[in-house]
Amino acid sequence: MSDDSSMSENNKVDTRSISLASNNVPFRTRARTIDHLGRGQIADAPTAVSELWKNAWDAYATQVSLNIFDGTPVIAAIFDDGIGMSAEDFIEKWLVIGTESKIDGPSTAPPVDFVGPRRERQGEKGIGRLSAAFLAPATLVLSQQADGPISAVLVDWRLFENPFLSLDQITLPVRTFEDWAAIVDGLQSMADVVIANLGKRDASGAFSLKPEWQRYADTESESYGQTTAGSVLEFWRSMPVSQRHLEEWPVFADLAKHGTALFLLGAHHELSVWLNSAHDDEEAKKVKDRLKDILTGFTDTLSPSPVAFEYEVLAYRGDVPRRILASSDVFDLKDFQELEHSVEGAFDEVGIFRGTVKAFGEELGERIIPPPRPLPVARSDRPGPFAFAIGTFEQIEASSTHSAQRHKDLVELVDRYGGVRVYRDGLRIMPYGSAEADFFSLEETRQKHAGRYFWAHRRSFGRLAFTRAANPALRDKAGREGLVENRASRELRLLVQALLIKLARDYFGTDAPERAERIAETQKRNMKGKKAADQARKRRRNEFRAYLNDATKRMPQLAERAESISVRLGDPNQQRTKEAVAAMRAEVEQAREELTALTPLDVPNTLGDAEDRYRAFRDALDEARDLILLSDETLRGLEAGVGAATPREIVSAAQARHREALDKLLDNYQAEIREGIRSITSAWTSNLADDRSRFERATAPLIRKMSAETDLGDLLSLLESVRRELEVEFNDRYRPITRNIVTISEGIDADTALTTIDEDREELERRVRDLNAVAQLGITVEIIGHELEALDSEVSRNLDRLPEASKSTDEFRRALDAHRALTEKLRFLSPLQLAGARLRETITGKTIADYVRAFFRPIFSDNGITFDSTQAFDAISFTELKSRIFPVFINLVNNSIYWVGRSEDRRIRLDFTDGKIVVGDSGPGVDRDDVRRLFQLFYTRRTSGRGVGLYLARVNLEAGRHTIRYATDDDPQVLSGANFIIEIRGLDSGA
Repeated sequence: MSDDSSMSENNKVDTRSISLASNNVPFRTRARTIDHLGRGQIADAPTAVSELWKNAWDAYATQVSLNIFDGTPVIAAIFDDGIGMSAEDFIEKWLVIGTESKIDGPSTAPPVDFVGPRRERQGEKGIGRLSAAFLAPATLVLSQQADGPISAVLVDWRLFENPFLSLDQITLPVRTFEDWAAIVDGLQSMADVVIANLGKRDASGAFSLKPEWQRYADTESESYGQTTAGSVLEFWRSMPVSQRHLEEWPVFADLAKHGTALFLLGAHHELSVWLNSAHDDEEAKKVKDRLKDILTGFTDTLSPSPVAFEYEVLAYRGDVPRRILASSDVFDLKDFQELEHSVEGAFDEVGIFRGTVKAFGEELGERIIPPPRPLPVARSDRPGPFAFAIGTFEQIEASSTHSAQRHKDLVELVDRYGGVRVYRDGLRIMPYGSAEADFFSLEETRQKHAGRYFWAHRRSFGRLAFTRAANPALRDKAGREGLVENRASRELRLLVQALLIKLARDYFGTDAPERAERIAETQKRNMKGKKAADQARKRRRNEFRAYLNDATKRMPQLAERAESISVRLGDPNQQRTKEAVAAMRAEVEQAREELTALTPLDVPNTLGDAEDRYRAFRDALDEARDLILLSDETLRGLEAGVGAATPREIVSAAQARHREALDKLLDNYQAEIREGIRSITSAWTSNLADDRSRFERATAPLIRKMSAETDLGDLLSLLESVRRELEVEFNDRYRPITRNIVTISEGIDADTALTTIDEDREELERRVRDLNAVAQLGITVEIIGHELEALDSEVSRNLDRLPEASKSTDEFRRALDAHRALTEKLRFLSPLQLAGARLRETITGKTIADYVRAFFRPIFSDNGITFDSTQAFDAISFTELKSRIFPVFINLVNNSIYWVGRSEDRRIRLDFTDGKIVVGDSGPGVDRDDVRRLFQLFYTRRTSGRGVGLYLARVNLEAGRHTIRYATDDDPQVLSGANFIIEIRGLDSGA
């Protein structure tokens, strides 16, 4: 081709370009825009979930949940009880990107049945719903408004990946269903609409793609080998949503009148990983930790007025849910206010902080701290007013003012809930507060000098809270990963950083004037307190063992004396003269004195190997006491009737005897007090005399060595230093004894107080150990339950696949019966797991009795036990979770089975009388000293028992605000042995 022709061709191109450039044309939107705004703008699955939860908030939901179901494909669902959407809402709002409802202005008014204040919208750009595209390739949304039909929309987000499609070339199905039965049938027809976007089938059944999809498929085949169109067609061969998924939605289960269910079909790996086995790889563990870190503390629990918005995440293996996290699992304001170090207050419009400071558990009052420099003048550059709080504790236990157990608890809590989170209108802004999102650069600052700058990101609890109305310059990034990095957010960060540095310098860090002194005092007090407590505990135990050894040796003599007195008073042949009666009175009074001397004043909670010996002694002492009391009554009658003595003389003589006994007791105490005071006075007088010469002895050598060359200032400083050291030593030595003397003079029983405190501490330590053990038990049951469920499913599937000829044999029937029995036992395990069914049902007494009877039928038969329920019990009814109620009766009856086995009469009865459920048996009953500990975890008198059953019964009932106790004398008792009283809220007696 010649140059002229080339130039001519170029001229044509230029002319065409000029022609196109002179046209007036609009922007055209490709379908891929949706893909970019959805998956392309979201950092990870937890952030996407939080966006959808915020949509539920905007819909005035009070409860929202993420539910992850196993199966193929994995389905996740977000359920809420918000106002719901109609088909018109889907068309005019949900399927319109950047809707006008998101324009700043007055927030939406709450629905009529909503209880609470008007909510500020969390959404800004009208694209939050596109987060669903990150979580799954397809989304089914079902929604119902109060008294309205069920509306639905189905979206396959893969349709928006085709770069050759315009947005208006994709059609999505929106449907309305009048009842739930129509949904299952209607969903597949909605899937057909989705498939029709790709092409259509001809008469032979072959599917032909539309030109745009064929072009895209050709491009994908060259690069990847598989096509988006092929994946979509394969996915929609059947509808993955089933009755199982629908039933967990509270609206479907008739537990809510309105709300929305967003089903995520083919859930993202970051959600499906929760369905894997317990043996996770490192990547799976990090994914799980990330979700917990981001979604825990979704609402501001450190606020004095937290918002009403409950949330939870559940993972389903089969029909059994396992709770991953919930809104109740948080570090709340009460926990925060118990921290030994804390700052709590607010910054105003010009950056001045006003708030309270607490250091080492001591309230230091209000502090007003100005900003390090003036804030910008322009409102758009200012952060606006905001609340701020941060708290922590000393990391070394010996330096902390918290108790050892509380310190241990805080170490565990900070691992789970540590970090300073940021909230707008009560909801968390992601990801601030998570492990890697240190908004205030606390760790970076600490690298300069950890002690001086003090505050650590993951060793602190805190919150920064503001509102959309008062802080318009603080806006979210497009990807929902924090605030836009504008001047307002930078000024906010600088204000907080400057405040923390100043507070660390003044009160908390190594440069703080009083820190070293406070830590030294705390360490000394902790060491001294622990030593004193150990000594007091050891002394009490030794004293009790010494008492028990002595009392056990003396008890037979007292028992013999009490028996002899009783026999002689009951013998009609004994003399009844005044002299004989007086002699018997002397013996009775002597026996009463011995009884008083042997009666223990303080029995430790934990007796260890001495418990059996003490109980045997206690029972013998009670028998002797009863005999002496009966003898005293008999003797009083004889004293009133013998001789010519008048009633006044008899009463006066009795009064004199009692006064003489009390005088003798007081004389003994007076002697002990005098001896104690004499000993204390002698010891402390000697100490004081020695200490008076200490200063002279310490400073005399300094004076002797003084010469003309001695620096007078240095010598005076040395003298003052010696005085101060001795002052500290004397204060530590004499203040405790003076405080104890004052305590005694004011009538306060310090020993009893110390005993009570120490026993409370022992009890708390024991309960913590028990709770740790039961946590391990719960985890073990959870793991075993999951494994057994899988094996049960496998056995059932293979039994069903056996040939019909095999199924007709006796061997098959016996195997099937055994498998069904095992399955029933597995169902009993489910209430012990960490999560259980949530559906409340009407439960009758007859249902409970039949369940117990079927569960224990072989045991009742083999052990000759009669089990029955009264008509009154069978007639009761109430609404509750079966998984909460049935285990209570199973545990109670299981205990009764053990104890009635030690009786000839073996009966167990369920009754309802005086408005109370009674579970009674004919066993030996419960020892009175055991009653107060019956419901403590791991307390048991059974030789092979674990002490878990009654504890779980109490906890299960308390979860529903019901109660259980051992029957008192005022309660109905249906059989002669143990009787347990259960009181159920909302019970209908059927009368």
